[in-house]
Formats: sequence, C-alpha cells, structure tokens
Amino acid sequence: MARMTTRADVLACFAGDAKGTVPYVADLTLWLEWHSTRGTLPAEWQGRSPREIARALGTPLWQVVRPWRAEMPDVEVIREEREGERILRYRTAGGELRARWSLGPDGDWWQNEYPIKTAADLPAAGLAIAARRYVPDVAAWQPWQEETAQDVIPVIELPKTPYSELLHTWLGWDEGLLLLLGNERDQVLELLEMMEAQYRELVAVLARLPGTLVLAPDNLDGQFITPRAFRQHMADSYCFTAETLHAQGKRLVVHLGGMGRHLLAGLADAGVDGIEGVAGPPQSDTPLPLAREKTSPSVVLWGGIPQDYLLATQPEENFRQAVEETVQLAHTDARVIVGVADRVPVQADPGRLLALAEMVHA
Repeated sequence: MARMTTRADVLACFAGDAKGTVPYVADLTLWLEWHSTRGTLPAEWQGRSPREIARALGTPLWQVVRPWRAEMPDVEVIREEREGERILRYRTAGGELRARWSLGPDGDWWQNEYPIKTAADLPAAGLAIAARRYVPDVAAWQPWQEETAQDVIPVIELPKTPYSELLHTWLGWDEGLLLLLGNERDQVLELLEMMEAQYRELVAVLARLPGTLVLAPDNLDGQFITPRAFRQHMADSYCFTAETLHAQGKRLVVHLGGMGRHLLAGLADAGVDGIEGVAGPPQSDTPLPLAREKTSPSVVLWGGIPQDYLLATQPEENFRQAVEETVQLAHTDARVIVGVADRVPVQADPGRLLALAEMVHA
C-alpha cells in the first residue's frame, strides 16, 4: 500500500496546499464503537486500539472530542435505559417533558419522541433551556491537543448549531415542527434565541483552545431545512462560528447527513471550510462535481462514496465505480477528501473497507 494520508495532508487540503496527493479519511466512529462494545470486530483486530485498526484500514483516525458538557442545575433530569430503548425526562417547575430513543439497525440511537409535542410543552421547554449551561471541559481535550502522531486527526466537537438542535433534539419532524409553522412560532423562536446565546458563548471559549479542526455535527438534511429556513435561522449562526474560529486559526467542518444540494451554497457563503458527507444517490442528491458547482473552490468536500456501497448487499461494481470516480476527481480538485459519505456504517463489509483504501492509495 502506498503512503497513507496524514494529518498534514488533510490540513494542507484545507489550506489549498495539497501537493498532488489524494487525501483519504474514513470516519470510523460509529463502526468502531458498535463493534468494539459488542466484541464483533474481525478476529485480526480484536484487542487492538482504534488508532491501530484505522491504520490497518488505510486511514488516519478521525478522533472527535467533546471538550464541554451541558448541565441543567435547576431541572431534574431522569435517564432510563432498557434493552433497545432510552428515555429522558426533564422535570421543571412548568411541567415534565419526555424524549425517547430506540436502537436502530445501523447501531445508532433514533429519536422517535421529542420533548416538545404541543403548545402546552413550550413553558416547560423554556425553563429547561433557560436553565442549561455549557461547561467547558478542557481536560477532555488536553491529551488530544498534545497528540503529534500524523495518523491521528484530533477534532473539537461543537454542539449542534441551534436551529439544527431545535429540530433534532426538541421539536422533531412531526407535531413539534408544526408549532414552528403555526401560531406558536414566536414562542418557539424565543427558545431558539436562548439557545443561540448559549451556543455563541461556548464557541468563543472553544475557539481559544489549541487545535485546528472543529466539527459542527449538525446532520443537515435539505428535506427538512429549506434554503429559506437556512437563511433565516442558520446562516448568521454559521457566519459567527466561522469568523470566530478563523480569528483563532481554526477551520469549521459541517456534517451533512442527508440531501444537501440546496444547502451547499448557503454553507459556502457563510464561510464554512469543509462539508462532510457529500455524495450522490442512493445516499444523497449531490455528486461531488455538482457539489463543487454549488460551492466556492475554497470549500473542502469530503465524501463521494455513498454509505450503501460499503454493504455486501450492494453490487461490488457500483462500489468500485464510485471509488474510481471519486479518486479521479480528487486528482484534479485539491480540496476533495475521499471518504465514505457520512460515517462508515456498522454493517460495512471489512473487505470493501480494505479494498477502498487500496484503491485510493494505489
């Protein structure tokens, strides 16, 4: 196998200083966590560290670290977990809110009940959000900020951008979302305003930490966020975050988790440096060449290979064609990082993971 991508290669890609290399990074976070906790890693990788496994798969370790925690000192937060289900209750002076998750087939937790369901939940939600405090946890970041190995890419994780958090965590996509579109809109926007103030305060603190790459784990999906909603509720937030990070020499990467075609231009205009999860069908709607048309030449596009093609159920010729086309584009576009769009799925075929790296590094 040829020389593996290094942290320096990735940072050079963001700086526009790539020297003819094709960077390849696979986000193994979900795949590693799932199999490590269940003892289902392939035999040759049992007992090995995440860094060693990543290196065996031909990729540097994308190490996301959360140097903060959220606290609600004036709210009783009750967590319950049973097999395949998690429940979170917020008990406030204005009432109780409940959220619920179930374990999905991809190994991720899927939220299927949200705290805000009706207008009657808004007062309690206001109390819960007002009580929340982001507490920096510098100790969690310190070991990684001192990491010098070129096969590890330490990344500071932000909370979700407030509008993304509002949708993903508090409202959901059904009853709660209708409140944003109805008579309760102003009350919902008051919650968003509180969240924005908390978020910006934390961004300013995290920007001063050592390090270069910062991730907004927003899991954006253009099916639910229209260009108009992006302009109204997200553009200013991204502009603030990007400008604050740039002033400290950092780069902002945003996680795209679904359809992205109509959001890419807005992200680029807001100053976002990189977009993770870019792909065409069957996963998303924006092949890399089209994504480049939608963004400025300075934005790093990371992906190109739909998650689905890592599954043994998908035709291998589709997988190989996607890899070949992505690598070919990366040879001509110095700000493309080849990778599995979104994250490597838990059902990924290890043989295809190995083949992917070999094809990139050939």
